[in-house]
Amino acid sequence: DKIVSTRIEGRLIEFRKMRSSYAHYVDKVAGLHEKADKQKAKSKQVPKTASPRLANKLERNVVKLSGAEEAHDDYGRSLLLYIDEVTTTYWKDFVPLLHMFMKFSMNGASDTSVVMRRLEKVDAILKKSEIGVTGRLEALKSSPPE
Repeated sequence: DKIVSTRIEGRLIEFRKMRSSYAHYVDKVAGLHEKADKQKAKSKQVPKTASPRLANKLERNVVKLSGAEEAHDDYGRSLLLYIDEVTTTYWKDFVPLLHMFMKFSMNGASDTSVVMRRLEKVDAILKKSEIGVTGRLEALKSSPPE
């Protein structure tokens, strides 16, 4: 139980890092696109283009975004498959424990039954004794003091 939850927590931490990296590149590429669009609007060249430096930077970050997205999606899928496997098969690990608990309970009930039958015999013997079930105290209460 602890091993599985530790593995899932570790993978979730790693997935959050990947999601953060992916979000970073999404924001960065969006910002670079905005810059490029502004440069194109201000450009006086006939085919309106952004500066080569900005275009190169945008291209590099688009490649990084693509890699981050692929890694994020692949790791996310594998994490979901692992969680699905754990949740669909985990109950199978519980069945033997449940069976052992039921056997333990049945054995305990059986032992209790044996003790109760013996106590019934003891109770029958006590009822037949000369003291009786009420005991000596009732007899002393009703008799005069000596």
